[in-house]
Amino acid sequence: MPLKANKILSAYKKDKTNYDDTIFPEMKMVNFDNPKEVFNRTNVANSNLNKHLKEVAKKSGVSKKLTMHIARHSFGNISEDKIPIKMLQKLYRHSSLTTTIMYQSNFLHKDTDDALESVINF
Repeated sequence: MPLKANKILSAYKKDKTNYDDTIFPEMKMVNFDNPKEVFNRTNVANSNLNKHLKEVAKKSGVSKKLTMHIARHSFGNISEDKIPIKMLQKLYRHSSLTTTIMYQSNFLHKDTDDALESVINF
């Protein structure tokens, strides 16, 4: 894991009380047996993170929209074929491998992009 990611996670780990505990404060005290509660808490956390990302983009001079959804797609694009599909399924938390394959297929264009590049230098 990259050094920066370790530093970020270590800031949260100090509040982790046991193995099953989450490291993110937004998900503390959530009843994971209650899908509605998990869904609601996740949506609130996502909304808060998007507000923070908007501020980060503004302060950084990034003019494009920056959200957790964009981050997820960026990860999919960056991971391309570098991560085995079964591992991506786990990372995305997809229950179906087919979902992961369909999702990831949106980003697997390197071969076609390279072929077009070699012909038209675009």
